[in-house]
Amino acid sequence: MRSCGWNVEKNEHATYHMPDFFKTRYKNTPQSWLEFAGSVKCIVTHDESAWFLCAADFAPQADSAFQWNEWELISLGAAEDDANLQANLAAFWNTHLPVFMSVKGVYSYYAISMENGSIVYGSEPEFEECRTVAESFEEFLSKIIHGQIKL
Repeated sequence: MRSCGWNVEKNEHATYHMPDFFKTRYKNTPQSWLEFAGSVKCIVTHDESAWFLCAADFAPQADSAFQWNEWELISLGAAEDDANLQANLAAFWNTHLPVFMSVKGVYSYYAISMENGSIVYGSEPEFEECRTVAESFEEFLSKIIHGQIKL
């Protein structure tokens, strides 16, 4: 990622423990992503328009312009007068862990499906209308490395 102009900072402690809310909400998180997210402090484009979510982003006091679940919050806000829609949106986000966010052009994300470990891609205006782009986090990284997914 550095060779592509990204800013990469490794986590000095090499590991990071996820907060309790995270462990409760996302029970099937792939170990490969947990290791990845815990080993880096940040991976962000030079213009800060796209970034991987790292473990520290999930801390309650995370200092960021966008929260790790910003797209979920936007969707829930848009559905504030519809309790049924809000329940459906919450159910979606409870089974989709955002791991990458972008504000290039449109707001978009990549997330891990807690149902099968696949990686999905979604974007505004309907964040929850997503498509599978890789069968696993490892395949997702491989596709990025080999230029099959451009971030």
